[in-house]
Amino acid sequence: MVFAAGKGERMGPLTEHRAKPALPFCGLPLLTRVLRGLRKSGVREVVVNLHHLPETVEPVLREAEVEDRLTIHRSFEAELLGTSGGLSCAVERFGDSVFRRGPFWIVNGDTLTMADLGAMAAYHAEHGGEATLLAVADPGPAFAGERRLATAEDGTITGLTPPGGDGSMDGFGFAGVWIVEPSALRLLRGGPGGLSGDLLPGLIEAGTARVFPTDAPWFEIGTPRRYLEACFAAAEIGLCPADFVSPDCVVDFFARVRHSVLLDGVRVEEGARVERSVVAAGEVVPAGAVVRDALFTGGAAHVL
Repeated sequence: MVFAAGKGERMGPLTEHRAKPALPFCGLPLLTRVLRGLRKSGVREVVVNLHHLPETVEPVLREAEVEDRLTIHRSFEAELLGTSGGLSCAVERFGDSVFRRGPFWIVNGDTLTMADLGAMAAYHAEHGGEATLLAVADPGPAFAGERRLATAEDGTITGLTPPGGDGSMDGFGFAGVWIVEPSALRLLRGGPGGLSGDLLPGLIEAGTARVFPTDAPWFEIGTPRRYLEACFAAAEIGLCPADFVSPDCVVDFFARVRHSVLLDGVRVEEGARVERSVVAAGEVVPAGAVVRDALFTGGAAHVL
């Protein structure tokens, strides 16, 4: 299951007219990259939940059905249910045909990992737990203060660290991917919150959840700053150029764009400079303007 229903409110104007999983990341919609990563790992059938601007996600899904030969089930949510409620709703709709045939993946639609998911699946099968969570030892300074997965020496998850802190605390950061056995669904209450507060506590109590540690690059598109930093990190490993400019953008010959993301239909006029910034779709950066370390939207630059 891939979660793609959220409103992406922390992304501000970038998700007012397009769902976050449909945002471009290194030349392709983020969700396209997520689905192709699953397909490469042997997945053939996917459930995607939808709520916010589903019409912007649908073309991505149709293309994946044709180009990547995936069978995709849509789980529409009239009201946003959160990851716990979203999974519960999808299980109710597609339970026997999808979720009870064997272990299944749960993937955040705004997270992309370069980890070897095939190795993760083999690890899960070898250790025989009910859930395996992809984890990183150091999520990076952008995630300072977020809760971590505390573990025993054998990788069994023993709890969650308290929120807050300076990012140097013990524990693993969650990297957006689960493998779950059907038996774990007995613990799913399906409330409006997240799986970390619903499914995971029961697994911790049962001692049946482990981490799969990885040092592979991963990208979480939670805020405009994280979006830009993810593009920088992807460029460093050669996934895409240092600047991402949508094909229909117009950049004047005497303008300068460096280490930035320009979404659909942007125009950068003569003498303007855009550095380490994100420019929202349809914006015009006026002649001579300097946009640096900013989100440019509504005709103005805002601090990231």
